[in-house]
Amino acid sequence: MNASARKARAEIRTRARKTRAEARDRRPVNTAKLAKSCETRARSLTTHVLAAGVASEAVGGVVSALRTVAKRTNTKPSEKARTRRTRDGWGRTVRTSRRYSQAKVRELLTAYKPRKAEYREARELMLAA
Repeated sequence: MNASARKARAEIRTRARKTRAEARDRRPVNTAKLAKSCETRARSLTTHVLAAGVASEAVGGVVSALRTVAKRTNTKPSEKARTRRTRDGWGRTVRTSRRYSQAKVRELLTAYKPRKAEYREARELMLAA
């Protein structure tokens, strides 16, 4: 394979990755399905936040704050899961995700006292769910 063919294949791969990422961002979140899965088993904090219907702009901040609360209150996750993920088409790196039950998330929410208005709204949404 010559250099121009390699370059063309790389361009196609890059374009395909970008298209898939854009489609993933446009895809609506099925909060009912996520909420049901959070009731039945332990899920990641991000899944719990998304299941409550929190705005996508606030999800990262709320999850980060809940992780900080978990450290402060010494709340351990219900389970840990190890998954293999490819990144940029290379390797199969092992990622550890920490999963929390709904009861533990409620504990974290009671200890979480946000200042920012959108985070307060997110907390109320999660407590109501």
